[in-house]
Amino acid sequence: MNTQNKLNHLAPVADEMLAGLQADEAMRLRIVRAAREKAQPGKKNKKRFAPAAAFALAALVCVGVATTQLNGRMPSAPAQPVTIGEIAAGDPVISGALTVADLGDGASVRMARSGGESIFAEGGAEIPVVTVNGNVYRMLNSPQDIGSGLLKKMGSVCVTTDQPSLASDAELSMGLSNVAKENAAIYSIDGIAPSTAVAAEVDGSVRLFQRVSYAGRGPTSSAFADTFAVKGQVKLVSLDGRGTVTGSAAEEVVRVLCDKATLKSADGGSARQYLTVTLDNGLKLHLGVSGDTVIGCGAWSCPEFFEAFEKAMQ
Repeated sequence: MNTQNKLNHLAPVADEMLAGLQADEAMRLRIVRAAREKAQPGKKNKKRFAPAAAFALAALVCVGVATTQLNGRMPSAPAQPVTIGEIAAGDPVISGALTVADLGDGASVRMARSGGESIFAEGGAEIPVVTVNGNVYRMLNSPQDIGSGLLKKMGSVCVTTDQPSLASDAELSMGLSNVAKENAAIYSIDGIAPSTAVAAEVDGSVRLFQRVSYAGRGPTSSAFADTFAVKGQVKLVSLDGRGTVTGSAAEEVVRVLCDKATLKSADGGSARQYLTVTLDNGLKLHLGVSGDTVIGCGAWSCPEFFEAFEKAMQ
């Protein structure tokens, strides 16, 4: 086999070897966290891992570019350059956009940004979170303070850190946050399972936190209802660009979601739209949407939900 034939066979070989591999934010955080844990015995390991991590990420990009060129499918417009900087072990790389490496058909490398109107709160270096029993919960913008009548204390924050993505499993189990101070109270919310949402004291107010996937930590079961247990409490459901369903119809479409959703990925993903569920107590929970997938604590495929939603809108 001559050199040209070898090159022609590179694309299918790369596709087969890298099938299903996504160099997403969760992978980056796992690499960084692994580097931090490996580097703790001494500084030497930390220095040696940094170029290895950068090389691994560079290799993923190069495979995508090489495969595209060798298949003869050049993009119609000039590709935007992808800059890979130095990555020091333990130092997070922060960007305003989500980076997704798509190694499927065409083996392209693209940048994606979440769309729609999100009610999840934004933070500085990392999203604002609190952890309970190893589960990660993200703060929502609303409400700014939850009434005490809905709350029951279930614990407190034991560890405060600016980098929750690098925390150990033990620290996550203890109760950790990057927005709530040490010893701040953590509450369960009347009518909402703690596996779905909790509340915590932040800067003198009690804020709502919803369970999400983060830094490689996702759902612990294959049942969507275990991470979004709201059946029997739904007042209305709104989907960006589609409309709003209220009353018994709203309850029914959420029942379909809880009963029919199947786990697609333990990691989250990039949302193109947002689904907002308002409960009878007035609190709002939030899910990302991409195609027929809903994204919260894990990415869940549920075409039946979208069919039920469209039917309820008629």
